[in-house]
Amino acid sequence: MELLKSIKKLDKYYGRLKKGNVQKIKPNHVEKVINKLRVKEQIIKDELAETTKTSKAERLNQKLVTVQDQLKRAAWLLLEIEKPRED
Repeated sequence: MELLKSIKKLDKYYGRLKKGNVQKIKPNHVEKVINKLRVKEQIIKDELAETTKTSKAERLNQKLVTVQDQLKRAAWLLLEIEKPRED
C-alpha cells in the first residue's frame, strides 16, 4: 500500500470517528494499516542507510517523519476504537 493510500484510509477512519460511527471501524483494518506503515518505515530506513546523496537522504528523512506521525495517529485511533463505549 502506498503511503498516500494509508494516510487516506486513516483520514477516512478519523472521519467516521468524528461522526460517531466507531462501530464501522474494524480494529483489524486499522492493524493492517499499522503493519503496512511499519513495513514502509523499514523500507525507508533501509534506503536511508544505503543512500549517499544528501538530497535523497533529506527526502527520505521527511518521508520517515511522515510515516512515524501516521503510525502514532493509527495507534491512537486503535486505542480509541477499542475503548468500551457507554451508551
